[in-house]
Amino acid sequence: MSEQSFATGRCLCGAVSYSITAEPMAAGQCHCKDCQRASGTGHMSLAFFKTDDVNIIGETASYAVTADSGNTNTRHFCPKCGGRLFGENSARPGMIAVAVGSIDDNEWFKTQRVVYVKDRPQWDSTPVDIPNFDMMPPAT
Repeated sequence: MSEQSFATGRCLCGAVSYSITAEPMAAGQCHCKDCQRASGTGHMSLAFFKTDDVNIIGETASYAVTADSGNTNTRHFCPKCGGRLFGENSARPGMIAVAVGSIDDNEWFKTQRVVYVKDRPQWDSTPVDIPNFDMMPPAT
């Protein structure tokens, strides 16, 4: 018997898809320059899930960078269309950060915190009535 999906998603061309079986552990938006460049806009919206709760179908390509914290941040995307799908950070093993824009029905998303507001472009509006951090706060 298969588990009920909380959410499903895919890349732009559909070559890579995924299903998620549990609600996110956290949700946020990041304004760091890497996320701006990866998203092509002022921030990246991410929902964080246990890796075991995400089933990925298809092969992804990846690109890893060293974050200012010294941790490795690996972004995964479709090698055919380039659609950003998810990422992993060495500081949070067992967790996957799904790009909310790739989720089929993402109306449930509500950001809980905003990070790297020091890099937020003046034209990009994100919530200010929740915790906002100039950089990445320590892991809790």
